Formats: sequence, C-alpha cells, structure tokens
Amino acid sequence: MNLRQKSINGIFWTLGERLSVQAVQLLVQIILARLLEPAQFGLIGMLAIFTAVAQSIMDSGFGSALIQKKGADQTDASSIFFVNLILGIILTLLLSLAAPSIAKFYLQPDLTPITRALSLTLIINAFSLVQTSLLAKKMDFKTQMKISLLAVIISGVIGILMAYRGFGVWSLVAQMVSKSLFQAIFLWLFNDWRPTAVFSISSLKSMFSFGSKLLVSGLINTFFQNIYQTFIGKVYSPIDLGFYSKAKSFETAAVQVTGSSLGKVLFPSMIHLQEDIGGLKKAYRKTIRLSLFLHFPLMIGLCAVADPLFRFLLTDKWAPSIPYFQLLSIAGMLNPLHVLNLNILKVKGRSDLFLRLEIIKRATIILSIVLTYRHGIIAMLYGQIITSIIAYLLNSYYSGNLINYSQREQIKDIYPAFGSAIFMGLIMYVVGLIPMQSLLLQIAFQASAGILVYYLVSIMASTTEIKEIKSIIVDTLNHIRMR
Repeated sequence: MNLRQKSINGIFWTLGERLSVQAVQLLVQIILARLLEPAQFGLIGMLAIFTAVAQSIMDSGFGSALIQKKGADQTDASSIFFVNLILGIILTLLLSLAAPSIAKFYLQPDLTPITRALSLTLIINAFSLVQTSLLAKKMDFKTQMKISLLAVIISGVIGILMAYRGFGVWSLVAQMVSKSLFQAIFLWLFNDWRPTAVFSISSLKSMFSFGSKLLVSGLINTFFQNIYQTFIGKVYSPIDLGFYSKAKSFETAAVQVTGSSLGKVLFPSMIHLQEDIGGLKKAYRKTIRLSLFLHFPLMIGLCAVADPLFRFLLTDKWAPSIPYFQLLSIAGMLNPLHVLNLNILKVKGRSDLFLRLEIIKRATIILSIVLTYRHGIIAMLYGQIITSIIAYLLNSYYSGNLINYSQREQIKDIYPAFGSAIFMGLIMYVVGLIPMQSLLLQIAFQASAGILVYYLVSIMASTTEIKEIKSIIVDTLNHIRMR
C-alpha cells in the first residue's frame, strides 16, 4: 500500500473512530446531563488539570518519540513500557497524597475521594501508551477504532446505570476509570505486542532527546488547556464550571472529528517525507484546504444552531452553556491549523522550536486571563479567541519557513472555505428566526439549509475539495472491497 493510500485509509478509519466514538460519547453525555446536575460536572472539571498534567508527565514524550524513531525495536518499546509503568505508580501515589490539598484549594471536601479514585487511571493508562503508539506507527487505525468504540460503549453504560440509580458524581468517576480500564484491556487483546525483560538506558536517552522537549511542550499545553476550568472552578462556583465544562466538552467533540484526526494520521505518515520539502509542502497544503473545507462549516454551523440544539438535547437546564459553546466554537475554528502547523515542526524534528512556541503562546493566555477574568466568563472566552488567532500566526510563521509555505499562502488557501462557511452561517441564522412548532424541526431546517447552501456555493466556486473528497471516498471504498 503506497503512502497516499495509507494516509487515505488512516484518515478514513480515524475519522470513523472519531465520529463513532464521539457519537457514542455525545449520547452518553446527553443522558448523563439529563440525569445529573451541572455542579456535579463542575466537580469533575476542577480535577481536569491535575489528571491531565499527570498523564502528560507519564507519557514523557516517549509516545511520539517511538513513532518518530526510524528502526525502533523491542528494546525501545519495552524500555518505554517499564518507565511508564513506574511513573504511573508514582504519579498515582502523589495525586492520592495531594487529594486533601486539592479539595482545600477548591473548598470542596468531596474532591478528596474523587481525586484518589480518578488517580487510578494513571496506572491503567501506563499499559496503553506503547500499544497505542505502535498501532499508530503501523498506521493501524482500524484496530484503534474498534478498541475506542468498545471502551466508550461499555464505560458509558456503566456511567448511565450508576447515574440512574442515584450515584451522582460517582457515576462520572466510574465512567472515566472504566473507560481507561477497558481501553487497556482491549489494546492487549487486539494487539500482539508484549514487553520483554529488557531495559536500555541508552535507548531511552536517544528517544528522550526528542521526547523531552515534547514532554515540556505537552505539559505546558496540557496545563493551559485546562487552566480556564481551574480558574473558573476557583473564582466562580461549581455550577458555573459545570456549564462551561459541558460547553467545552461539546466543542472538543466537534473539533476532534477533523483537527485531532488529521494530526493523528499525518504525523506517522509524513515522517517518510522528512527530507522532501516540496513533497511536505504539497501534502500539507492539500490537507489544510481539505480539512478546513470540512471544519469551518461544521464549527460555524454549530454556532448557528447552538440554541435549539442545547435546549433539545440537554433541556433548558443547560441554557447558560449556549453562549459559552458558541464562543468556544469560534475559537476552535483554527484548531486544524494549529495541529497541522505544529505537526510540521514534529516531522522536521524541531521539538526545540515546538517548545519555544508553546512558551510564547502560553504567555499570551496568562495575559488574556489577567485582563479578562474580572469581567466574567464571557470576557474570558473572547480572550480565548484572540489568543487562538495569535497562536495561529506564530505557528504558521515558523512552520511555514521550514517548508517554504508562507502565511500569505496559507491564508489564501483557507479564505474560500472561510468565506463560504460564513455565508452559510448567516443563512442558517436567518432560517433560525422563522417561528417553528418544535426545536427538532428548527434544527432540521437550519441544518438542511446550511448543507445545501454550502454545497451550492462550493459548486459555483468550482471548489476542488469536493472532487478530492469524492476521490478519497471512492479510493477507500475500492480498498475495502479489495480487502
């Protein structure tokens, strides 16, 4: 199978994984949101930064290093596995010991046992990292899709049953822990790799030179991805954080369908083009145009339909989440560009530049929070939009220099999709003003109008991405039939 077919196959299965997993997760979240209260989601949101940072430390950048290293062998994989397992045990103990202090920080005594329960995911996830990295290196995204979907379904059923029986916030805890547990179990069942009794310091050192910078970058990124939840949880109430967390979870689900899926496929697939500047530029240019052709209308369409969508799915109880979701969706429009530009740095082995950019971008987030937090959560979200734009300008400048793909060229490539999506969003907004008997009918009319308008505008503009999407679908279906 050639690189193009591997990438197409990878994107197909990764998108399949994201769509199916996100669909199940969305269904689970809708049911849980109807059964539980916003404050209970807020309690879990308060702990996001602690578990996420601990997970980044446990990874230590070795996952990406294992994918990036040419000729990685059993010694490399086994050494990483044992390091992760040791780190997982240590971090679980540290987080358990810190639980009372975390509860005191938020003035929420219930967080002590919750923190200790969630810390178990760190040990469990130690069994998953190498398995997941090896599957990604082989570009076996089909197996990853099966594993993720099974884990999400089983953990979702557990969470819903516990919520129905009145376990409250503990239903969310059980869902998260069981998801990690079943994902680890299925990775070992579906993947034939097993660690052996080998451990090499020199092997770890060779990969840590690349992974260490990604570790620091990952820690910074993880911390700042969750800093808003931490800050809102401390300054405002659990209910306020619950509304924000729900809006963020919906926005993240939409973003992951395109941005994260592409990044997951592109990093291992583009390693083969490390030295081919022209090939890298051509591949990334096409990918940027294609991803944003799908991503822009998705995010703008969700903004336009947010009000009836939230009220229909979650009931009026969650109405305060609507403006948060709309602003987060605007900020998330640039996510694929962040992913793709940063992947260029990783493919070219410039983890030093990756780290430097992360530090600069996070400084802008701190400044944004300092300037906006006194004015409420809405003001903080406007700050997120501004910092997202600044982050794109920084990422695209430095990554563009590495493959001779300037910011001007990038903006020129993304402008058609952006303009078409904005026009589509305006039409959807106008359609939404028409009085209708039911929320579901309003959602259906708005979505249908948006899809039709975007398609017609793209056809009239002779957009090449439509042909590319058709070509990818045909190639993928032919590949599936041949198998």
